[in-house]
Amino acid sequence: MIKQELIAALTARRDAAGLSNAEIAERSGLTERSVRNALSLKGNPQLSSLLALVDAIGLELQLAPKGFGESTAPDDGYRPVATRVGHAIAQAPSPPPYANKRRRSP
Repeated sequence: MIKQELIAALTARRDAAGLSNAEIAERSGLTERSVRNALSLKGNPQLSSLLALVDAIGLELQLAPKGFGESTAPDDGYRPVATRVGHAIAQAPSPPPYANKRRRSP
């Protein structure tokens, strides 16, 4: 997806939900100016702002491998569908059990 497609999808969702930029700003914790800039073709929001904006309009951002969903043959009619399995939460790995033990000085 290119930037223009993302902006078009976000503004379409905003319009379909009947939300103003001011309402989105209030829901997201962003300034109205940040929302306006993010939804313009010249905008370049930070990831944190984009995530807040997406959440405020009732969407979620998902990543997929390049080419995912593209057909290998022009008329085969098959399109893979992304599915969600569980709710994985990224967490830092826990330290090994021996990491917190202190060594005694000789």
